[in-house]
Amino acid sequence: MASELTGYVSCAVAVLFFGTSFIPVKQFDCGDGLYFQWFMCLGIWVVGFIVQTARESPRFQPFAMVGGALWCTGNIMAVPTIQCMGLGLGMLVWGATNMLLGWASGRFGLFGLDKDDISNGDLNFAGVGIALLALVMYLFIKPDEPEDLRKSFRQSMSKPLLNTTAGGDEEALLPGDAPSGGGGKSGFLASLNPATARLVGILMACTMGVFFGVSFDPAQYIIDHSDQFDDENPANTLDFVFSHFCGIFLASSLYMGIYTACCGGPSKIFAPSEVRLPAVISGVMWAIAQVNWFVANGALDFSVAFPIITTGPGFVAAIVGVFAYGEIKGARNFGFLAAAGILTGVANALIVMSR
Repeated sequence: MASELTGYVSCAVAVLFFGTSFIPVKQFDCGDGLYFQWFMCLGIWVVGFIVQTARESPRFQPFAMVGGALWCTGNIMAVPTIQCMGLGLGMLVWGATNMLLGWASGRFGLFGLDKDDISNGDLNFAGVGIALLALVMYLFIKPDEPEDLRKSFRQSMSKPLLNTTAGGDEEALLPGDAPSGGGGKSGFLASLNPATARLVGILMACTMGVFFGVSFDPAQYIIDHSDQFDDENPANTLDFVFSHFCGIFLASSLYMGIYTACCGGPSKIFAPSEVRLPAVISGVMWAIAQVNWFVANGALDFSVAFPIITTGPGFVAAIVGVFAYGEIKGARNFGFLAAAGILTGVANALIVMSR
């Protein structure tokens, strides 16, 4: 079992890589996200294979694949969720749900897991509450992106997941947008009124958060109930990385196959060649973060690792936006960013002390 210091270092590494993992694809139009996700998951699988080899091929755990498949299932909802409710609110809802369910799984022993051993429950509760408040602060930060980038992002997000036009050339509209011309159909989400679209978005974001929040549970269940799986030495969480990542890649391949078939074949999907390598690099970075999250879970337990790792990436991404891209400007935005950073620091300090 890793030491507490190793756990906190792993939290820091996970926060850093989660917060920067999408930089490689920032300048590319990823369209509906399915093609991008498949290559991203390929990069994730490669890291899992390297970990498996470095660990001298520990026993493969099929049940741990379920966690990876759950994560992938949640992840494919990201684009339609953003279509329905916007990026900021969507990330807030699924991030908060992810944190709360993952934290509660360990804190209260949900889904058959053993309860985490926390010495000061009140401090832990307080830390989680402040972490939630920190997530809310990010909702009020308005990135100052150039108009052409904002328009490009908006156009890519407005493409329907499954084009319903006869020719496939008409552009879908975001819920509430005024038509720019043409009279053809434009996809299911674009047909919703703003209130309905927002409700659908909230439901999808909550579902995403649930899938993300329980994605580590199958591996942890094996650790907590090793006698049921005939595993003599299941304590090292790294031994579950490859199985978890195989679940991600297989689920992504399944969804990609269904998507391709529904679109009418490979020639009909949104598949820009320039996004492949950046997507793989993004997947490698994300996988490095996830591997460190596995280590942190083993060293610190869910009720400590989840709040720290789910609140930190937003701050890292915002800082990168300030210094690398100039996306965040103005005293108001900097005020909310500073408040989010301070609250995140206080929350993490309380969570650390609660252990």
